[in-house]
Amino acid sequence: MGNKRRVVITGMGTVNPLGHNAADTWQAVRDGVCGIGPITRYDCSAQKVHLAAEVKDWDPTTVLDKKDVRHMSRYTQLAAAAAKEALADSGLDREKEDLTRCGVIVSSGVGGIGTTEAEQTRGLEKGFDRVNPYYIPEAIANMGAGLIAIDLGFQGMCTCPVTACAGGSNAVGDAFRHIRDGYATVMVCGGAEAAVTPLSIGGFTTMRALHTGEDKN
Repeated sequence: MGNKRRVVITGMGTVNPLGHNAADTWQAVRDGVCGIGPITRYDCSAQKVHLAAEVKDWDPTTVLDKKDVRHMSRYTQLAAAAAKEALADSGLDREKEDLTRCGVIVSSGVGGIGTTEAEQTRGLEKGFDRVNPYYIPEAIANMGAGLIAIDLGFQGMCTCPVTACAGGSNAVGDAFRHIRDGYATVMVCGGAEAAVTPLSIGGFTTMRALHTGEDKN
């Protein structure tokens, strides 16, 4: 154990139902704010579940380039924004780092599932050879990690553990071991999801994993 390196968290970032950054999120937690409320991202009147923990009133173009946002699924937007905040919070000077020893491990369980649903509908209406050419790179679960690595110029390990609800914790643990065992000096890690969609909610509803009442508390 004497050869194991010490690992510390130097920066944090988040976009979630309680806040659009780490400071606002922590304040909401202290104030006892509830992040669960009526679903607004789509018409859920024909489904049993009407409540979810949505990220509301968030404009990705306030933190990300408008041109990039056009070709990013929502989960990737959330991941990229959180990573940008975490890097700024860390105070990391990339010019002083060996970027081949800086990596990214960011998880997503279902990736851009909202994009998949939209393109399935488009394919049924116009033919599947007419789907958006950006569909695949927008929908795959590892694109969040990939775009973060590209944006930061990190050239080390870049991967996406897909382990359902444990994904974010899995990514943090993997990143911890990557630094501890000497494979990297810096890792950006975490998880992102944008699964408040008709199909996702429907799937979790039929497996009886969601609350079907109207009491958000």
